[in-house]
Amino acid sequence: MKRRTFIKLGSLGALPLATGVFAENAQASQRRNNSASKKRTVVLVELRGGNDGLNTLIPFTDPLYYKLRPSIAIPRKSMLPISDSLAMHPSLRLLQSYWQRKEMAWLQGVGYPRSNRSHFRSIDIWDTASNYNQTIDEGWVANLLGMNHDITGLAFNTDLGPLSGSKANSLKINDINTFVRSNQLMKASTSNSSNNALSYLLKTERIVAESTETLKSYLVKAHDVTRSFPRHSFGKEFASVARLINSGIGIPSYKITLSNFDTHAMQTHEHSRLLKMLADSLHAFAQNMKRNGHWDNVLVMTYSEFGRQVAENSSRGTDHGEASAHLVMGGKIRGGIYGKNPDLQRLSHNALRHSIDFRSVYGTVASRWWGLRNPWNRPLIPFV
Repeated sequence: MKRRTFIKLGSLGALPLATGVFAENAQASQRRNNSASKKRTVVLVELRGGNDGLNTLIPFTDPLYYKLRPSIAIPRKSMLPISDSLAMHPSLRLLQSYWQRKEMAWLQGVGYPRSNRSHFRSIDIWDTASNYNQTIDEGWVANLLGMNHDITGLAFNTDLGPLSGSKANSLKINDINTFVRSNQLMKASTSNSSNNALSYLLKTERIVAESTETLKSYLVKAHDVTRSFPRHSFGKEFASVARLINSGIGIPSYKITLSNFDTHAMQTHEHSRLLKMLADSLHAFAQNMKRNGHWDNVLVMTYSEFGRQVAENSSRGTDHGEASAHLVMGGKIRGGIYGKNPDLQRLSHNALRHSIDFRSVYGTVASRWWGLRNPWNRPLIPFV
């Protein structure tokens, strides 16, 4: 039976919002997913709040960087140089080895024309690959992948964002084990009703039961790897992604979120803490993927609704900006720096101008990673 839209599962998964039927049965799901497991996976990491790309990938030879950021500029002695003019934030030290092995690339100046500085509107633009004056209901991943998988995407403890829409079968859950435990007694119902409301509830119950059985049938094949990941919630979410990839379930896309990048005040400590959480979790994930033979089939990509302004504010923080720097990692990544170095003399209302349209990144993922038609008329970037 075809599924017509996506599924959202709450923290217990007991009462999801659903508008379609998910999977015929666990056995059929396994057969289809055995084939899908050979396909490539994308792990989307949202840096919620607007990551400061200028202190993430630092133009340390530009004197304007220090002049415009007298309090929050990263000391040159602590930076991690990766070129003659750019350096990574010291909290990203665990990622140095991936850079050196060319398993990591930096994309500079990623944004879009006429950037919107509202958190809500800008992330909606990123999630749907829309223009600044356009509203689209489908997430860009859902639009690309459609219903060719039993589970198109899975978001852990965050909104579906790019995975959401009527063209895909995506799940949102907070915790794998809690989800399975809370639904293990539920049986798939075959009952129907002429009452629309009751029919909807019966269909919802069937969706939860069938999706639970699908997840359970694969999770028994993969150990819980949480102990080898950082103990904070973001690390545990990365561990859940690793566990499902190792299970062979064949979900092509995942989304997790690291929040609190809206650093309007006293930015230095908080930004350092967040980047360390990111680097520690990325390192643990990469090592797990390598041990289990999946690193060449995984692409990890960060994104954020916007960057920060160039000049620091009076609270030793930064306000909403436009373009930012993002990273991609994986065994098949063509390591390097893509995009123009930040031009601190030519700003857009105290913000970096974009040199890479974010749809160029999406188009590259679509055509060069998944081998799909690129629906966006933007130049591709050879990071993969």
